[in-house]
Amino acid sequence: MSATLHHQSPTRKAVEVTVPAAEVSATFNEVVAKIAPKVRIPGFRPGKAPRPVLMQRYAREIQSDVAQQLVEKHFWKAAQEAGAMPISHPSLEKLDLKEGADAVFRAQFDVAPEVVLPDYKTMVLTKKKRAIDEATVAEHLEGLRQRATKLLPIEDGAVAQDLVVTCDIRVKPQGLKAQTYQDQVLKIDGTRPFDAQLLGMKIDEKKAFNLTHPADDTNQVLAGKTLAYEVQVKDIRRQEVPVLGDDFAKDMGTFENLEALKTAVQKDLEEAADRDAVARLHATMLDTLLDAAPFEVPRSMVALQLDDYCQEFAQHVARQGMDPKKVNWQAYRQYRMNDAERAVRSGYLLQAIGNTEAIEVPEADIDAEIRTFMAENQVQQPFEAFKAELERRGNTTEIKGRLRTDRIFTHLLATATVTEELLDKAAFEALVELERKREAGIPVNRFDAGGLEGGDLEGQEGGEPAAVAPAGHVHGPDCDHDHDHEAEAKPAKKAPKAKPEAEPAKDAVKKAEPVAEEKPKKAAAKKEEPAAEKPKKAPAKKEEPAAEEKPKAKKPAAKK
Repeated sequence: MSATLHHQSPTRKAVEVTVPAAEVSATFNEVVAKIAPKVRIPGFRPGKAPRPVLMQRYAREIQSDVAQQLVEKHFWKAAQEAGAMPISHPSLEKLDLKEGADAVFRAQFDVAPEVVLPDYKTMVLTKKKRAIDEATVAEHLEGLRQRATKLLPIEDGAVAQDLVVTCDIRVKPQGLKAQTYQDQVLKIDGTRPFDAQLLGMKIDEKKAFNLTHPADDTNQVLAGKTLAYEVQVKDIRRQEVPVLGDDFAKDMGTFENLEALKTAVQKDLEEAADRDAVARLHATMLDTLLDAAPFEVPRSMVALQLDDYCQEFAQHVARQGMDPKKVNWQAYRQYRMNDAERAVRSGYLLQAIGNTEAIEVPEADIDAEIRTFMAENQVQQPFEAFKAELERRGNTTEIKGRLRTDRIFTHLLATATVTEELLDKAAFEALVELERKREAGIPVNRFDAGGLEGGDLEGQEGGEPAAVAPAGHVHGPDCDHDHDHEAEAKPAKKAPKAKPEAEPAKDAVKKAEPVAEEKPKKAAAKKEEPAAEKPKKAPAKKEEPAAEEKPKAKKPAAKK
């Protein structure tokens, strides 16, 4: 066997392998001998058909099996001997195969990129943090009070303004089929035409009426049409909002009075604001490094990231009651292409920093993370048995990678110059709104296990091969084979943007209204996508990407 390596790009190579004629003939004989007993040819007993007949009738199948065996046998060894370490399965682009002659095949594959790190120890960053003042605390307390509202039944009363009504509704739009909606809960606003029709109705009373939608209605399907309604009132309740005082504070948990509740809310809002500020700081830091260290990423890794995006979006679509098969997946993949490329780059970049700084995660830290999860989720299984199950599913490698990523970001922050900027409510909301306008819907990303032992980046060396022949092939669209998606190594990916949240006090403010939404921290692969607070549900059963219990990495992790 002889092999020649061809350079197509920094991360895309091709190896051309020549297999001696003797081995080719032996492989043909082996394949023919295996299929002979399995086929039925008229006029011949099973296994007794002459070889020329088999070669003629099953030429395509035999040729395919021989090619597969030769490629599987020689590709990996030939690539490595030529100086390259494949991280994806081969994509066959050339095959000259004939019994009794030397066989020649050429296969494309991806290699890990060579990452030249920028100066990551002298960064100057601004930590933008939401200022928590008395107005913010008061707003949060009001949210708690509103959510503690009770709905008290009205036995003999009638529907009136501001009451909450449960009813069954049957609606027949003009020219459309009728639809029935059961147990619809409405807060009555007498200024709305539909609500006005319900005023005065009592429990179990039925009423039929027509309403005409205005011609300029935003719903073009119903604009200008008359709808026939049939409504049955099933329940009427009034709202009772608690008074913001000491009794309310005691109902919220172990608080002696309202002042104690305010103190707890203030503390939780401050902690949430700091977590959010750190998340944004991580995102800015990673974005700065990515811009300073441009490098090409393997196409197979990007394809895998896109596969994850599609899988996660399909789950989201299904939860909304829609058919994922109706999604234009080709357009969606193109739409997420830049996100995927940036996510993969972030994984390789953090991997390189972690390697350079020799950042490790002790086994004791992993055990502590698992024990914390078991305590918070009341797992009754013995620790050793539970950990063994996590190891079998690959979750402990993910936990280790996430913890290593946390250490990498901590190390980067320790070497950076950071100034803090406090934002009032208006400035903070403007910042969030800007981020939301830039963001275009981001699902749970793949976690690369930090390149640690057993992880997705394990064994990736990167860099140029020792000997590279001149490019003899112009890579084109026909070379983008599906099995590129079956890469053996998968770098870390981008995480959803963290949005600020005020997490209420654990004991009493568990129903507190958040200042803004916060997501678990993930790999911050975009400028607007900081990693956020470490989730409480760390190690868990390895499930589908959207499962909350799955212990995903909260930032792209780095390889050992």
